[in-house]
Amino acid sequence: MRVANLVHRDIGHRTLAFVGDTGSAFPVPASAEAAGAVLPAALTDPLGYRWLAPEGRARLAEVGARLDETDAAPADPAVWRFGPPVPRPGKIIAAGRNYMDHVREGQEIWAKRGRKVEIPTFPTAFAKFPSSLTGPFDPLPIPDGVDDLDYEVELAVVIGAPALNVSAERALEHVAGYAICNDAGARGIQRREMEAQIGIVLAKNFPGFAPMGPWLTTADAVGDPQALQLTLEVDGEVRQDANTADMMFPVAELIAWWSRTGLEAGDILITGTPSGVALARDVPEKYYLRPGQTVVARIEKLGELRNPVV
Repeated sequence: MRVANLVHRDIGHRTLAFVGDTGSAFPVPASAEAAGAVLPAALTDPLGYRWLAPEGRARLAEVGARLDETDAAPADPAVWRFGPPVPRPGKIIAAGRNYMDHVREGQEIWAKRGRKVEIPTFPTAFAKFPSSLTGPFDPLPIPDGVDDLDYEVELAVVIGAPALNVSAERALEHVAGYAICNDAGARGIQRREMEAQIGIVLAKNFPGFAPMGPWLTTADAVGDPQALQLTLEVDGEVRQDANTADMMFPVAELIAWWSRTGLEAGDILITGTPSGVALARDVPEKYYLRPGQTVVARIEKLGELRNPVV
């Protein structure tokens, strides 16, 4: 099942929507009515979390399975746009250095500055703020004074059931579904923050620095999260191309590690990026994002993000 967050272009009203095989979105309230079903408002509201829980997803799946039997009409794209599937998560935990090839390219970068980067022996992360989230087809803005905007395609994991001190063996039971995230960052600011050895905050959290979506694909429709191909292109040029099998710490281990914080429904884990970022190029200035370009991030089974740079 694929579930999107639709945002009314004029009044900002939001609703959950089923997404068909062609990418058309069918608002859940109208779909339920057409199917003769009654759903509580909490199961049609993207700002809540009840729809992410196992029982909420089951209720939605019952209605979604009957969609082809109804006369429900798709949402008009001129009226509705796609927002991030979970617009107000309690936490966004962003894994760093979780693909070995990305670690290697990072080691080369920092070695030139006289700093040694160790291979992680446990999951490391920084925080993304909910205010950085934007829709899968929204503009990706370059902030004033930033000339080194970089891209990072990542698998996003959305928690559906609370997880506290769970084992890796049981961790995936707490997943509602998956989406794509482009973890954008301002590299100059990031370098200064890392050199101060305090943490990455501003560099990764400008508004619009986390395009996400295009919808939530539920865990049952994805299967093994460690068998997904992911790519990122800029104006048709492939910049990143890898498989989630290459993660140093797989999704289950990440959930287990950070479940010690008390993960809640709606929390998002983004799981690291592979090699190919602009910063790691011999001449990174040629690869940083520029206005007028289009960034396309794809993950197998999950669709694609398509964000114009402005």
